[in-house]
Amino acid sequence: MSRLALTQFVLRAAFLAAVYLLVLTSLHPADIALAAALGLGAAYALRPRRGAARGGGAPDPVAALRVAGRTAAEMVRGSWRTVRFCLGPDDDRAGFVEIPREGRSRHNVAFWALLTGESPDEVPVDIDEERDVLVVHLVDASDPEAVRARHRADAELQRKVVP
Repeated sequence: MSRLALTQFVLRAAFLAAVYLLVLTSLHPADIALAAALGLGAAYALRPRRGAARGGGAPDPVAALRVAGRTAAEMVRGSWRTVRFCLGPDDDRAGFVEIPREGRSRHNVAFWALLTGESPDEVPVDIDEERDVLVVHLVDASDPEAVRARHRADAELQRKVVP
């Protein structure tokens, strides 16, 4: 292990131990020892692995910024759709939409679910592996093809960040 990697490992362990102690609000020696053990164990479990399963390559930073921008924009649009849903007339536009998984890795599906859940009008509900679809609930599911097209376009960009 290189000196830099060892330093990062120790700092990560110390940070995790500090968070544990802050939550525990204790500086008792036994609690400090337990925090250190937990911090070291978590830092070891979370350490970066050489040639990771994702292919070992670093994510595209430009794509990551574009994903963050698209997610922020979708959060604003989703907030507006949620306001309209809550304050508007009663209609039956809410519902489920199935989005084809299209060969996404399990890491990419987790990334998709995290980003999709950021918008208040969409909630990832299920991953149906038998039918190879992702199921999402929307407050406005009146145009499922548009929802699928948006998620398909986002998937291409998301693959550049998390293959």
